[in-house]
Amino acid sequence: MSSDFITRFGPLDLHAWQVLRPLLDGRPYLPFSSGAMRAAGLVHLCNHIVHARPAQIVECGSGVSTVVLARLLRQRGTGRLTALEHDEGWAAEVERTLADEGLGDVARVVLAPLQDGWYAQAGVDALPQAIDLLIVDGPPADTAALAEARHPALGRLAARLHPGALVVLDDIGRSGEREVLRRWEAESGLRFERLDDEAIATATVPSVF
Repeated sequence: MSSDFITRFGPLDLHAWQVLRPLLDGRPYLPFSSGAMRAAGLVHLCNHIVHARPAQIVECGSGVSTVVLARLLRQRGTGRLTALEHDEGWAAEVERTLADEGLGDVARVVLAPLQDGWYAQAGVDALPQAIDLLIVDGPPADTAALAEARHPALGRLAARLHPGALVVLDDIGRSGEREVLRRWEAESGLRFERLDDEAIATATVPSVF
C-alpha cells in the first residue's frame, strides 16, 4: 500500500476496506474514482442501513456506493435505493452493473440532467415520496465554481424526508461542502455531526421539520 494512498484516504479507510470485503470479494470490478465516497464513509452508511433498516434510500449521484449499498440491501432483504445521476453514459453504466448482478429490483438509477446547476425536476419527480435516508454525493462539486452545487438538495427534498430520516453530506473536507452545511443548519435548524475521518456529515430529521 503506497504512502500516497494512506495520506489521501487515512488509516480508517484501510480498515474500512476490510470491513467491506463481504460486499466486494468475488464480485465484478467497480470503477473507483476520486469522486467516489471514501470507504470509511461507506461503512458508516452500511452500518446505518443494518441498524435502522431504511425502507427508501435516495442518493444524489451514483457509482460505487450505489452498487455496494444495493448488494447490502439484497443481502438484508429489505429496502430500496434510488440514485439521481446527471451523466447519461455513467447512469447507463451503473444501471448495467445493477442489472448484471440482479440488483435491479432493489436499486435503480434515475437520469436527471442538470438544470440551473441541480437535477432536473423530472428526475426529482421520479423519487420516492417518503425518504428514510438521503445521501448527497452529487452533483459534482470539485471546483470553486461548483462549490455549492449540492446546496439545493435539502430544500428540494425536505418535504419527502420522514421523521427520523438520516441526511448525509459527503466530501465535507472541501470548502464548498462546509459552506453547504453552514447554510443547511441556518435554513433548516438541523444540526449536523461532522465525521472528519469518514469525510461525511450526518443529521437526523426531527418529528417536526
